[in-house]
Order: sequence, then C-alpha cells, then structure tokens
Amino acid sequence: MDDKGFLELIISERMGMHHDAFKKEYPPTEEQAAEAEKAGRAHELLFQQLSAEQREMMELCEDAANSEATRENEYYYRAGFRDGINLDRLVKQFKEGK
Repeated sequence: MDDKGFLELIISERMGMHHDAFKKEYPPTEEQAAEAEKAGRAHELLFQQLSAEQREMMELCEDAANSEATRENEYYYRAGFRDGINLDRLVKQFKEGK
C-alpha cells in the first residue's frame, strides 16, 4: 500500500469512528426516527411502483447523490484536520514568541 492509500484508509477509518460516536452521542429523537421510518416506507412504496429500468435509474441517482455527500464530508473532515494542525502550529509559534 502506498502513502496515499494508507492516508485514505486512515481517513476512512477515522470518519467511520466519528460517525459511530455521533450516532451514540446524538441518537435521533422519536420524531426524527418516525420521520426516517416514514421516508423509508415511502421510498419502498415508490420503488415497488417503478419498472426495473426506472428503479435502476433511481438507484443510479441515489448512488451519485450519496457519493457526492461522501466526498463533501471527506473534504470537510480533511479541512478540519488541516485547520487543527495549523492552529496547533500558530499556538506554538505564539508561545515561543513570548
């Protein structure tokens, strides 16, 4: 595994860890869980009414939207990581200057 692959693996694992921690620390409210259940049922009913070709097109759209959301989340994670490193350097420079 090269350096880029290793970095991707670490980022993926850390994002998964934070996602799991978020779900534990901030579980959905009853209202949010009910809304999610309602949306899931609506999605299933919609898919049942579509032809095989329409389902395939819908799944393609959903996959593209999920992929874009994943890319965006990774961007924000990396940006936060860089911000943390830069802030740490700035604080260290400030302390050394005193």
